Amino acid sequence: NARGDRGRGRSFDDRGDRDRPGFEDDDGFGGPTTRSVWQDRHDEKKRVREETGRSTLAETLVGEAVFGLNPVREALLAKRRQIHKVWVQEGADGILGDRQILSGCDALGLQITTVSKHDLNMLVNQGGGSGRPHNGVVIDASALEPVPIDSLPKWNPPSPSSEGKKNNPPPIWLALDEVVDPQNLGAILRTAKFLGVSGVVVCAKNSAPLSPVVSKASSGALESFPIKSVGVMHRFLQRCAEDGWDVFGASGGDRGAEDVTAIHKIDKPSVLVMGNEGAGLRTNVRRACTRTIEVAKMNGIGNDDATDETSVDSLNVSVATGIILHALLSAAR
Repeated sequence: NARGDRGRGRSFDDRGDRDRPGFEDDDGFGGPTTRSVWQDRHDEKKRVREETGRSTLAETLVGEAVFGLNPVREALLAKRRQIHKVWVQEGADGILGDRQILSGCDALGLQITTVSKHDLNMLVNQGGGSGRPHNGVVIDASALEPVPIDSLPKWNPPSPSSEGKKNNPPPIWLALDEVVDPQNLGAILRTAKFLGVSGVVVCAKNSAPLSPVVSKASSGALESFPIKSVGVMHRFLQRCAEDGWDVFGASGGDRGAEDVTAIHKIDKPSVLVMGNEGAGLRTNVRRACTRTIEVAKMNGIGNDDATDETSVDSLNVSVATGIILHALLSAAR
């Protein structure tokens, strides 16, 4: 009966499915089925487009589609990617007259191709940027990868004079322990570059890749900002501590965590460690920190009832990072 068929996870017309051309039942172990008719037709259409020179922009990609005015500008200026093509939306006279884009293309010997807005929409959507504005410009560019490191560069402290510290304050690095959301990573990179952080360290695994979505969310900061990677975060932090760095772990609610606003002076090179969006700092990472800090919840308008039940009991990781970085960098300067 119909209920029994549905209960077994089958479509209602099970026999009809088997009779369709191109259909083959699974192998009994969850193995893949043969290709469907629509997949074969899709490949045939793609082959015809290639033969007739009418391939879509996505089908011609050599690297990945980096989109957005600031990411494209920064990518052209930084020259860290190999750029294959530059596409600009038809009628986007502002972009076609943008000095930074024009000079960047001239320096790299790149020609600008004008295409329709629809073509750019489809290109960005297929590249994982669905629904995100491309601002009328997209480039085909090689992917970015973080640079593996084992330790941070040595810092030479300045002379005891105040002028010496002003010219060479202790560096502040940011370490991200398994931040996986590309929007969060992009927002953090934008904040870190704006505030003057020396660099960012990410986990080699279980971290958001340095994708075009991250570049767009960072307003192009990804393209020129120093980003490193480490295989085992807690060992890296232990090495930093052994080399004389202060390692601040952001861990709200921990006993003994210092309110970041109470830190008024930093005279040693420091690393701020921010944890995963949901789980926070992992246990071994927290243990590798020399100090733990937090953004204390404040009582005030709309937040003075201690008994008020609410699910809003923490900050987004990118927001918390901005608050803490500003406090630490101010204390270091």
